[in-house]
Amino acid sequence: MTKKEKQPRSLSEEAYDRLEGMIVSTELLPGARYTIQQLQQQSGLGRTPVHDAVKRLSANQLIHVSPRSGLRIAPVNLAQERTLLPLRTEMEAIACGLASERATPQDHKILRTFITDLEASKADLSLERFNVTDRLLNGAILTASGEPLLANTLIPLQTLYRRTGWIYHTYLGPGAPMETTVESHISLLRFIVSGDRARTEKFVREMMGDLGEMLLKVRQSIDPATLDVSLADMAVRTGVAGPVN
Repeated sequence: MTKKEKQPRSLSEEAYDRLEGMIVSTELLPGARYTIQQLQQQSGLGRTPVHDAVKRLSANQLIHVSPRSGLRIAPVNLAQERTLLPLRTEMEAIACGLASERATPQDHKILRTFITDLEASKADLSLERFNVTDRLLNGAILTASGEPLLANTLIPLQTLYRRTGWIYHTYLGPGAPMETTVESHISLLRFIVSGDRARTEKFVREMMGDLGEMLLKVRQSIDPATLDVSLADMAVRTGVAGPVN
């Protein structure tokens, strides 16, 4: 099949995209339990496509499936994300570096369209719309890299960090401007289109360094119960607040 040919999207793919989007935006709360029926209601799709999507999300470590306790949305695991950041950094550098060397004229047209659209909307691009664009952009870069096996590991990692980014931008508000994030993605695309692999890979590693700073700020500033709602019921006594009996 050539790149110009497109297969129709299946309901299972649609279910995966919808549920993944709800996980990223924390509409499906980190650490919360759901049934297949609840996911059907929230996605608006039937049992079979939702069940297929859950299997993929489970394989990607976004949903934990237990025979006894049902489905649990994976909590945000900052320790895991810090540990995996060097791996993601190198994989992103490889993917973007290969894309800079291997991109076809069709790939260039797609990447240049992303640049144009991001530049036109960067001043008022919503976090939700940016996440949709970011997901499509990542797919376009992986396609341009010509190494489909990279996607098996890299796409699930991108989703995990995208959710943490959602939390970062949502809860830190004005301290986390979207325009800066959009500008860095435009710069990355320009490096890829330039065909300079060394400069592209260098820039990717700089971007991933910024991601490390984001993880640190989330750890320092965000209530752990936001990252795992099961912690909300944890009672902690300090002896500071409240009356002394």
